[in-house]
Amino acid sequence: MEKINKQQYQLLIEGATVLEKDGFGLKVLDTGKGNIIKLFRRKRLFSTALFVPYACRFVNNAKKLHHLGIPTITIDQLLWCPSIQRHIVVYQKLEGQLLRDELSKQIKGDSAAFYKFGRFIALLHQKGVYFRSAHLKNILVLPNKEFGLIDISDMQIKRASLKPALRLRNFSHILRYQEDKILIRAHLDAFIAGYLDESQLNPKLARQFNEHIRSMLA
Repeated sequence: MEKINKQQYQLLIEGATVLEKDGFGLKVLDTGKGNIIKLFRRKRLFSTALFVPYACRFVNNAKKLHHLGIPTITIDQLLWCPSIQRHIVVYQKLEGQLLRDELSKQIKGDSAAFYKFGRFIALLHQKGVYFRSAHLKNILVLPNKEFGLIDISDMQIKRASLKPALRLRNFSHILRYQEDKILIRAHLDAFIAGYLDESQLNPKLARQFNEHIRSMLA
């Protein structure tokens, strides 16, 4: 991790477009040169972030996902600026369209994209990825039509595939927004079929998952 001063920080963000900010300041910026700048603050005085900063988790998750063969962002720099009390990650912009936008285009058409999305979620679960922020605005459809993950701080990557209870819990994160529920509901059979085809669940668990996902969207 490289330490930078305030002047170096100002040079880093000079000319960048602000994509996200809150009451505490800047959060995400686009350099316009193919890189994104993401700023991290410690949200609580006493938390695990004191020992493993959120920025380090973000970087580590990116490395682990690449190792698993799951498309995600590529890290360029991990920085610490004491004068603004922020960790900073500079990473290469992942080109693609939001999955929510892509599925919206298909809501009255072919169900293939929904089937593929279901398979992708199952693939994550099979590889031990518990992505709490796996809603339809944090998954991109890449130019090669594969899926890629962004905003990967809130994630755990297990050594084995996820247990059924954790898989079920993850669906509450994936389907947290009403507009996403409406999208998935339009091609629910295809989404569930995709998940079950990739998940390698036994017949009993497959029935339970089928019922659980349908009840969430009822």
